[in-house]
Amino acid sequence: MDAVVAGQQARRRIRPPEPLVMAGSPSTPAAFRCPISLEVMRSPVSLPTGATYDRASIQRWLDTGHRTCPATRLPLASTDLVPNLLLRRLIHLHAATLPPSPSPGEVLSQLAAADGEPAAAEKAVRSLASKIAPEKGKRASVASAVAADLDSAVPALLSFAKGGAGADARVDAVRILATVAPELILYLTGEEREKRGKVRMAVEALAAVLSADGVCEDTKEGLIAGLVAGDLGRIVSTLISEGANGVVVLEAILTSPVPDADAKTAIADRSELFPDLVRILKDAASPAAIRCMAAAVLVRGRPARSSMVRAGAVPALALAVAAAPTAVAESALGLLVEAARCSDGKAAIGADAAEVAAAVMGRMIRVGPAGREAAVAVLWLSCCAGGGDRRMREAVASAPEAVGKLLVVMQGDCSPSTSRMAGELLRAVRMEQERKGLAAAYDSRTIHVMPY
Repeated sequence: MDAVVAGQQARRRIRPPEPLVMAGSPSTPAAFRCPISLEVMRSPVSLPTGATYDRASIQRWLDTGHRTCPATRLPLASTDLVPNLLLRRLIHLHAATLPPSPSPGEVLSQLAAADGEPAAAEKAVRSLASKIAPEKGKRASVASAVAADLDSAVPALLSFAKGGAGADARVDAVRILATVAPELILYLTGEEREKRGKVRMAVEALAAVLSADGVCEDTKEGLIAGLVAGDLGRIVSTLISEGANGVVVLEAILTSPVPDADAKTAIADRSELFPDLVRILKDAASPAAIRCMAAAVLVRGRPARSSMVRAGAVPALALAVAAAPTAVAESALGLLVEAARCSDGKAAIGADAAEVAAAVMGRMIRVGPAGREAAVAVLWLSCCAGGGDRRMREAVASAPEAVGKLLVVMQGDCSPSTSRMAGELLRAVRMEQERKGLAAAYDSRTIHVMPY
């Protein structure tokens, strides 16, 4: 009898297993949530390790170069993603038992009311994004709800996309904006164009969509097709007038395969294009302005180089080389190479020889391989090619540690043509230094570099 009672007491002391749920959301099993985003999975897929994730989250993980399983940390023998159809079916069955979700319009109202409450705003954005499904009706319902109140919904989504939310949530906000891209394009061409605040809002939203990694290429190409199908001249003027965000959109048009060559040429030939791009580069230090100039030069060639130089691009590019982040500086060096290929460009570089030489020499070994080769090309074209420019040779010869930096490039991992140009530059610099009576010894602290 005592043994029976003891067994009953022992069984009472054994706690039953707790249900597999997430804290703060007792109705949703944890197995339904992605281990990365912690959101209910929309398209569950499994890795070879057996772990299951939402397709969008694990694809972003793989696209950033990871080759391990986030949950197990095990190396992946393959990056193939296998749809977990059983789990997807269970998630759908579970969703059917939940109360009906609010309509897109109700969610937008929640987003507007969540001003200053990041958690509430993120919940609303996630809810809206979950309704952008492959089913056309669901996607259309979100687009209709946002389009019905563009003037308040778009600023709220833009504010969230730029705020402190998680990366996945910010991408969701931009994906929602993409659903109303056709309506936003109308702001650039229709009567709303006269209302500058709304035009600025539309251009900022279009720039966010076209520059986002989480928006599919088909959506971006459809947006660009809508832009070039309208009054292209009017749209380009509007984009340029809106500064850095407009330039992001313009760059996307020039680099997209959607517009034909005639449309791109018409943009590159606009007389105000390069002056406005130079102004934007000076005012906002916009990387997109440099990329847009590069795209226009690629489209139009020599006429675009001359237009760029006449617009005063050389001093602005030299400033970007000296002070901008590495990627922007490398792009600016590439454009200086294009400028140096024409006579107007060489003259402009010679006129600002001290600034250009100081910027290029100062950044030469503080950029990547492509940047170093572009730096050598700029100096060779302006100092040596066709007899070169004496002002540039003097400026390069006077730059601190010029010889040592050229030697570093020559003995580094550069192409044969770059090594040849650096060698010719080195001879020109030494001759200029000797002519001016400068030190005959190598003026470099890089004493470990042996001269040729």
